[in-house]
Amino acid sequence: MSVGGVGRGGGRGRTGSTGSTGSAKGAVGKAPAGKAGGASFGGQVDRTAGLVGPSGLVGSSNVQAPMALDPMSAQALTISKQLKNGNFKSKEEATRKLVAEVLKEKLNMKSSALTTKIADALQDDPRLNQALERLWSKAE
Repeated sequence: MSVGGVGRGGGRGRTGSTGSTGSAKGAVGKAPAGKAGGASFGGQVDRTAGLVGPSGLVGSSNVQAPMALDPMSAQALTISKQLKNGNFKSKEEATRKLVAEVLKEKLNMKSSALTTKIADALQDDPRLNQALERLWSKAE
């Protein structure tokens, strides 16, 4: 009795006399060795090529353009300047105005009850109140 086909995927007509374990075609159903992942690697190189500058470097750390403020930070500084100029009676009123602007800008909603609750919570929390104080002191 021959033992060539046992444990090798169920005898495919092998007799065991040749001693070979594979076919003449090589591994069937698998991708060629050089083709694995070729498309994804090429795509990554092409995508990053747009980031390279004229010198061949991706970026330069010694040249930095001045950063523009996002609209909410600009609005916060405006409110801070208005507080310093006396347009608001107190810091609490300025905080309510800031919270109302954030709600309007980010959530497209206007709610005086929610604005009051958030402003009170900001002022009651010592860490957040300290951040508000730093914001109000940034007015030039």
